[in-house]
This record gives sequence, structure tokens and C-alpha cells, in this order.
Amino acid sequence: MVGIAALAAAVFLFVPPIPQDPAYHSFADTRTLWGVANWWNVVSNIPFLLAALYGFWKLRGAVFIERWERYAFYCVLVGTAAVAAGSSYYHWHPDDQRLFWDRLPMTVVFLSILAAAIGERVSMKAGRWLLAPLIL
Repeated sequence: MVGIAALAAAVFLFVPPIPQDPAYHSFADTRTLWGVANWWNVVSNIPFLLAALYGFWKLRGAVFIERWERYAFYCVLVGTAAVAAGSSYYHWHPDDQRLFWDRLPMTVVFLSILAAAIGERVSMKAGRWLLAPLIL
């Protein structure tokens, strides 16, 4: 598994960036309110932040079998809060460079959940060892 990941990473060192179709960045709502372009596209990310804050609040009393599991879910929540920031940043002025910041936090969320699922369904040791490499 590590070898396949290393091979994939090596291949992408030699592949040029693939630009997104410019039409991808065209949104239905382009209104500016209170100085914020694409207002509804930007503020629609607030629920991600609220969900992350609620998750942190609920995680305080959660019981886990191993300590690393709590860290995995902290990563999910930090990633979810970062989705609110990154997606707002992208939608304020959508372009290829900002799209990276829209998508990066999502990968942190997805791969933290994957590590937790591996820990729960495959082996605690595998989930613990894969958490950091998957996020990185």
C-alpha cells in the first residue's frame, strides 16, 4: 500500500497541473452584499463551522478505546472548520488557485474518517499508523 502511494506521488511530480474548465467557476449567484462578492456562495459555508464547533462540544465527553481515535475525530472537526474557511475563500473570488484551498480541507476530513474506519473495522493499530500518512 505504501509502495503504491509512493509510486502515485512520484508520477504526479512529472504531470503538469490540470486546469479546471473556466466555466466551473461560474456560479448562479454572483450578487455582492455588504462588500462580499458571491455573498450566498460564501456565507453558505457557515454551517460547516457551526457543525465543527458542535462536534468539538460533543467530543468533550466522548469515550474512545484508544487515544488516537480522539485525535482522528479532532482532525475531522478541524478539517470541517477549515472547509468553512477554505470554501469561503474560494467562493469569494473563484479561480484555479483558490480552488486548491476549497478542496484541501475536504481531503483532511475524508482521510481522517477513513483512518478511523480502518481502526474500527480492520485494526486499531492500522488506523493509528495510517492517520498521519493519510492526512499528509
